[in-house]
Amino acid sequence: MERERGAYGGKTESTGNLVEVKFFATLRLALGVASLFLPLGKPVTVKEFLLLCSQKVGVDIDKKLLSGETLLRGTMILVNGRNILHDKGLATIITPGDVVSLFPPAGGG
Repeated sequence: MERERGAYGGKTESTGNLVEVKFFATLRLALGVASLFLPLGKPVTVKEFLLLCSQKVGVDIDKKLLSGETLLRGTMILVNGRNILHDKGLATIITPGDVVSLFPPAGGG
């Protein structure tokens, strides 16, 4: 079941077994989409979720955000608005109904 949004983007009903994934910056440009809904049958870690997400979109998202088992410097991943670095890092659990925001490392100056 897809989620409906209220006037300010808030949830108005359950997302069922879906996780909303929001892409930002160069990830959004590379994928050509701002967000998508990914079915999730059970809770998974952020690391597992990135692999599932990569399979869904056909782009190695995990390689754009990770170096082995660590986040690339400047990468930010939020689960329900909370930075995973303030939780359990890549072992943070994602469950159906969550919203995951992926911010790749940014460069410039």
